[in-house]
Amino acid sequence: MATAAAAALLLWLAFDSRLLTADPAPPGTSAALAALGAIFGFGAFVMAKGGQPARAPLLAGLGAALLGYAVARLAFGF
Repeated sequence: MATAAAAALLLWLAFDSRLLTADPAPPGTSAALAALGAIFGFGAFVMAKGGQPARAPLLAGLGAALLGYAVARLAFGF
């Protein structure tokens, strides 16, 4: 949970807060974030089943943050 919250905060700072850059994020950013979130989610599944379960929570948190942030960008129109 802490990994997902920290990653979502960093994504917001980097893409939509306008604190780090004045330019808005490109339109395809949500699709790229969703794809990357799916990759991290699949990686968490593979790590949990494949022999290194200690890495699964980190990957699951990153995947949840990326997918959740992509959905939030689409739903709320950041």
